[in-house]
Amino acid sequence: METIRIGVIGAGIMGNRHIEQYKQIEGAEVVAVVDIVEEKAKRAAERHGVPHYYTDFRRMLERDDIDAVDVCLHNNLHAPVTIAALESGRHVYCEKPIAGSYADGLAMVEAAKRCGKMLHIQLSTLYTKETKAAKAIIDGGALGNIYHARSMGFRRRGRPY
Repeated sequence: METIRIGVIGAGIMGNRHIEQYKQIEGAEVVAVVDIVEEKAKRAAERHGVPHYYTDFRRMLERDDIDAVDVCLHNNLHAPVTIAALESGRHVYCEKPIAGSYADGLAMVEAAKRCGKMLHIQLSTLYTKETKAAKAIIDGGALGNIYHARSMGFRRRGRPY
């Protein structure tokens, strides 16, 4: 099995959680972590045994041994960092939501297509049986043409959504 070498951008709660998960996946290796707060990047690297850390994601993207990038930043930073990673030749796994605006999300999708790289947005419910059943109902035409949808959600720590 080929090892996929990953750079994680963002050493906050989600970045550390993603690194923990990568450690459990055979064939995944986190080789670098980035955070603008050097102490956070260094602490995450030491805690998880990641050999390299940076305070500037662009420096990490200069490496030639990273296959994929995991973007774990604030929503409004997803687009510029993801697009830069795609343009550097990396596949990108990005925290949800895709971006802070529709235009930014669309730019990310278009960049992935233009660069011939994969872009995946972390959404833990995407592969649940309920989501798959809903997709089958929609694709089967049982609901006709859908023009509007409403969903409910929640955010931790009382952040608005």
